[in-house]
Amino acid sequence: MEFIKSRLLSDGSSWHIISLSAVYLSQGLSGGTLFALTTYLVSMGASVTDISLLLSITMIPWTLKVFLGPLIDSFTLNRFGRRRFWILISQIAMIIAVLPLTIIEVDEVSFILITLLTLHNSFVAISDIAIDALAADSLKEDQLGSANGFMWGSKTLGRGIGMALATSIFFNYGVNLGYSILIIMMSLTFLFPLFSKELSFKAGSNTELYKNRLSIADLVKGVSQSLLTKNALAAIIFMLFSNLAYGIFDVIYNEFYMKVLGWSGEEIGYMRPFGMWLGGLIGLCAGILSIYFGKRYLLLFFLTSQIVLFFILSSFSAETSRSLASLAIISVDAFDAGFMVLIFSILMALCTTQTSATNFGIFMGFGNISTLIGNNLAPLVLGSGNYGFAFVCAGLTLIPCLLTAYYLTKTS
Repeated sequence: MEFIKSRLLSDGSSWHIISLSAVYLSQGLSGGTLFALTTYLVSMGASVTDISLLLSITMIPWTLKVFLGPLIDSFTLNRFGRRRFWILISQIAMIIAVLPLTIIEVDEVSFILITLLTLHNSFVAISDIAIDALAADSLKEDQLGSANGFMWGSKTLGRGIGMALATSIFFNYGVNLGYSILIIMMSLTFLFPLFSKELSFKAGSNTELYKNRLSIADLVKGVSQSLLTKNALAAIIFMLFSNLAYGIFDVIYNEFYMKVLGWSGEEIGYMRPFGMWLGGLIGLCAGILSIYFGKRYLLLFFLTSQIVLFFILSSFSAETSRSLASLAIISVDAFDAGFMVLIFSILMALCTTQTSATNFGIFMGFGNISTLIGNNLAPLVLGSGNYGFAFVCAGLTLIPCLLTAYYLTKTS
C-alpha cells in the first residue's frame, strides 16, 4: 500500500499526470459525442440556426466558470480533498444528467434536449475547472508544458473516440444506445481522481491556506494579485478572441460539407475524429518540444497555420477534391490543439496556488465566452449561404491572438 501511495500520489509523477488525464479523457468523450450529435441532427434536417441555438445555450455553463472558480476555491469537504471533492461530485452528476437521453426520442433540436445537455455541461464545466485547478496547484512550472500536452492529448483522444463511436451508433442504432455507451465509458474514470495528490509545489505557497476555505477577502486579494498584471490582461485578451473561429466553424462545417462538398453525415463523423487524434499527438509533442525550444515559435506557428487554413477553406467548392477537403477538416482540430496546449501552460503559470481555480476559471471563462460569441456569429456571417465569407471572418478573428501570443511569449 505504501508503494502504491508513493507512486500514485507523488506530485508531478507520471501516475499523477495519468490520473489528471483520465478526467480530461472523460470530458473529451462527452464533447465528441456532442459533435456527433450535431452532425446527426443536421443530417436529419436541422439548420445552421438550430445548431447555433443548441451549441450556444449548452455553452453557457462554460462561460460561468468565472463564478464557479470562487465557489470551488472557497468551499470543500477536506475528507475528499479540496479539488477531488468537486471532481468526484461533478463526474457523478454529469452522468445522471444525460440518463434521460437513453430513453427519449432524439431526432431534432428540442427544448428537452437543450435542457439536458445544458445541465450535463454544467457539471462537466465544474469538473473541468476543478481538475485545471488541481493541475495548477500540484505541478511545477517547468512541468506545465508537457503535462498540458498529456492532458489535452487525452481530451482530444476522448473527443475523437466519442465522435467516431457515437457517429457509428447514432446513424445505425439511434441516439439512445449512443448515450448509454457514453455513460458506461465515463463511469470508468471515477476512480482516477482518487489518485491525485493535493499538495502545492509552488514556491511561497501557504499550505494551511491551501487546505482550508478562503475568506472573501483572501480570495479577492489573491485574484487581484494574479490578474491585475500586464501578462494576465494580455492573456484575457487572447482568450476572448481564441475560440471565435472555432465557434463559427463548429456551427457551419456540417452543413458546408454536406451541401457544398457533398459528404454524408457519417463521412463527416468518421473523418473529423482523425483531426482530434492528430491534435492529441500534436498537443503532446508541442508540450514536450516547448521545454527544449520555448513556446513562442511553436505558438505563433500553430496560430498562423490556423489562419491560413481558414482562408483556404473559404476557397472550397463542389469541385474541391475529397483528399483536400479531408485534410482541411483534420487540420482544424490539429492546429487548434497545438496552440491551446501551449497557451494553457502559460495561463497556469500565471495562477497562484491559493486561488488557482478562480484565476484559471476567469481565463477559461473568457475563452468559453469566445466560443459562445462564435456560435452566435455563425448564422450572421454565413448570411444566405456565403461560406467563403464566413471562413474568412473566422480566420481574421485569430489575428489579435497572434499579437497577444507574441507579447506573452516575449515576457514570460
